[in-house]
Amino acid sequence: MIKEYLRRKVTKKVFLWACGLLAPALLIIGVVGLVLMMSAGFLSQSESTSSGGTGERYNGEFTDTVPIFDEIKGRGDFPDEVAQLAVGTAVKYRLLPSVILSQWAYESAWGKSGPATKDINFFGITWYDGCPFPQGMERGINGSEGGHYMAFPNPMTCFSYYGYMVASQSNFNASVGNQSPSESLLILGRGGYAAGGIDEDSEYFKAAMNIISTNKLTEYDTFAIEKWGSDTPTLPGLDDGPSVPSLPGAGNPKVLDRYVGTRIGNGQCYALTALYSHLMGGPSLGAGVTDKIDMIPGTDGTSAYQIGNAYDWAGHGWKVINSPKYADLKAGDIINWKPFSTHSRSEYGHTGVIASVGKMGAYDTYEQNSEQGQIGAKYTRYYDDSIYSIIRKVK
Repeated sequence: MIKEYLRRKVTKKVFLWACGLLAPALLIIGVVGLVLMMSAGFLSQSESTSSGGTGERYNGEFTDTVPIFDEIKGRGDFPDEVAQLAVGTAVKYRLLPSVILSQWAYESAWGKSGPATKDINFFGITWYDGCPFPQGMERGINGSEGGHYMAFPNPMTCFSYYGYMVASQSNFNASVGNQSPSESLLILGRGGYAAGGIDEDSEYFKAAMNIISTNKLTEYDTFAIEKWGSDTPTLPGLDDGPSVPSLPGAGNPKVLDRYVGTRIGNGQCYALTALYSHLMGGPSLGAGVTDKIDMIPGTDGTSAYQIGNAYDWAGHGWKVINSPKYADLKAGDIINWKPFSTHSRSEYGHTGVIASVGKMGAYDTYEQNSEQGQIGAKYTRYYDDSIYSIIRKVK
């Protein structure tokens, strides 16, 4: 009994001694393991942010974030933050960082202009009633250009809104997926980006291209284009089936070819559509094209976007399709855009005729009183939700 008691006592002491000796070592091992696991998790998260970019793809809606790639560094007078925001914006919206950076430098005087420092507006983006951000400084010296700039809460939001503006507006978004800096700048110019214009002889174009060349900004383009991937934005209505699958068109937009470059009727957009309706046997819309006006009494015969409601189209063998999807568009359709939308800066809306329908949301039009002035002209547009109605000749 005494021997058994002593054996147990010795065993207990040995056990307690071993625990006292091993406890610190086990504690150290546990702490080291925990640190390693946390470090691995941190590195994994950091690597996913750096090489993958955590911002979401553009899907037709504005969001205020862009992916950030930590491996992107600034050069010359471009800070790291600006370079990373430009590349992230380019990846999200399928644009070129070189163009974004050149415009940042030119529009904001390298980030030092009044709108840049006060409104965090680096791209000369104009405020409008109903926009998602507050009114900023007056445009131009002492308000000489009229209107105000938008005031953004932070640089990332400004960059993201720039990308959204370019990608969503059909007067700009032919630059989406375009891999040529010069072509992209000219597309923006034709869309009316700068008050002074952007063409090959303009100071804006020459300065931007010089900034791109001097700073070798196309190297950023190579990185961004690889990140674009093969997927394209999904826009509401773009990939939907047609609303009227069995409704062929009988219109012939080519009758307008001879009028391209000339003033039609009173020079307004309404006049080009009036001419097309007249040539295709539709109702008489006036606008300096016909003396007779077939407007339905009590309707709005002055607003271009209301053309589908102001006349008896059905009685002339035409069909009005409201809120059309992209698959509904056909060559020969009259197209009417909503007020204060992509192609209209007034309460009257805008109107034209579809010349042809391409792919990926693109379609060509005949319009008057648009970017090229009060003459009949052809344009390439991109589908969005600004289309109020189309009117198709079916008989």
